[in-house]
Amino acid sequence: MAAEPRRRTPGPDRGHRIYATQTVRISKVIGAPVDYVYAWCTDYRPDDSELSVSRPKPRFQVVRLAPRRLLRIRVTDAGRRDPRVAVDLLRLQPPRSWHTDQIDEEDRESVDYRLTSLSPTRTRLDLLITERWMIPSPPSRADVRRRARGAWDRYALALEERYRAGRPARG
Repeated sequence: MAAEPRRRTPGPDRGHRIYATQTVRISKVIGAPVDYVYAWCTDYRPDDSELSVSRPKPRFQVVRLAPRRLLRIRVTDAGRRDPRVAVDLLRLQPPRSWHTDQIDEEDRESVDYRLTSLSPTRTRLDLLITERWMIPSPPSRADVRRRARGAWDRYALALEERYRAGRPARG
């Protein structure tokens, strides 16, 4: 009788172990109407790296799978033999929410975005971020929160400047 082939199970040697899970909630008030904020935030484009503070800046490829589904691939040449790659699956839920599932080398991230109109020219963005870290020493929850707040401070500033200049939210 022949021996059964040995099955490989996900584990640390295969990069599938979850070392930590962190959930962070943040809110940001943005000085623009809710429809403008939604359009700006969901206008995924190859030049999205303009607002990135990462060095070197990532390159983006965006593939529209369906009217409300997108795939975004981020490639960063980090001076290593192989570039860093992240893949985002985006699900748009107009007119006030969207969801992202991201996979990269270090973590699996899910983000729920919700918009609430506070006035004709003010919108609150609420984010629920869940990170599942696949590295033994993940950043602290405070670091995740600080990084997300810093990014959304930059994004909100750029969005508000574009709105005040009378430029369209898309393109």
